[in-house]
Parts: sequence; structure tokens; C-alpha cells
Amino acid sequence: MMTLLIIFVVHFLADFVFQSSKMATGKSKSLKWLTIHVGVYASVSLLTFAFLAITYGNILLAFYWWSINVALHFITDFFTSKVTSRFWEEKNMRFFFVMIGFDQLIHNICLVTTFFLLKETFVLR
Repeated sequence: MMTLLIIFVVHFLADFVFQSSKMATGKSKSLKWLTIHVGVYASVSLLTFAFLAITYGNILLAFYWWSINVALHFITDFFTSKVTSRFWEEKNMRFFFVMIGFDQLIHNICLVTTFFLLKETFVLR
């Protein structure tokens, strides 16, 4: 339970708190800004990497979890940011926020699924 809480808190910090307005608005139109956003996400989420490595005593579990989720974050934001920016430009706030929520749902499913699959692979052998 504590592991999932840490994963969600660090994800929130990495995806929202440390994201600048320029990243938020630019990532839908520019691979440069999307890459910068994901780079910041990757840097902040190293906290979770360290937590997993220490907690489970397995650096491979932590590294695979971290690298897979950084890649999935890039792929998810590549698509969802384009849709959310379209709703923002159309001033369709209802679907803009629905899409933000959907984006977070996808991220959280990825974070939790990869954690449990990798934990089963590396820890429960």
C-alpha cells in the first residue's frame, strides 16, 4: 500500500508540480517540449526508482519499472496532449478536463500494472 502511495505522489509531483506552463502548452505541438516534459518527469520519478530499489533490494526491478514508465509516459502524452489541446482551443472545458482525467487514468494504470508485473517477476521468484 505504501509503495502505491509513493508511486502516485511522485507521479503527481513529476507530472504536474514540476511541469511548467511552457511544457504544458508546448508538448502537444512540439516534440522538443514533450521531450523536455518527459525528461523532467523522468528526473523527478528517479525518487520512485530509488524507493523501489531500496525497498525491494532489486535495482533491475526499479530500473525496468522506471524506464518502461518513462517510455509509456512519452507515448501517452504524445497522443493525449494533442486531444486536450484541441479541446482547450475549442474552449470545450468539459471534454478538456475529461481528457486530463483520462490521461491520468492511463498513466496510473501503466504505473500500477508495470509495478505488479515486475514485482511478481523479480521479487516472487
